[in-house]
Amino acid sequence: MDKDNSARIFCELHGEQLSSVTFVQTYLQLSFDGPCVNITNPLTVHSQTSTVTSWQPGFRDALCAQIGKTVSPATFEAGEALTVRFTDDSVVSVSLRPSDYTSAEAIYAHGFKNKGWFVA
Repeated sequence: MDKDNSARIFCELHGEQLSSVTFVQTYLQLSFDGPCVNITNPLTVHSQTSTVTSWQPGFRDALCAQIGKTVSPATFEAGEALTVRFTDDSVVSVSLRPSDYTSAEAIYAHGFKNKGWFVA
């Protein structure tokens, strides 16, 4: 998928709410009222009061606190990050830096319009 298409697919998250967070043995799953993103790379939650990264103390609570929030923009920068901003200025970001890959892919996103999906 080219850079424009990957950026476009994540634009579909704008206006959606984060409806659920699932913790699976080796990855996380974020669902946005339809689209879903499976994440194997480090994920960081930035709020007004804290910044925590995957599996640090307080991470689960910080990530689950995002449930029900509405996405403002979501951006994809190849080799850098998938960044999801919420209307309250909190941010969830997934590292896409090559040094942070823990498996063949950092993210697998599916459930977008026109059966769209994405792997990075």
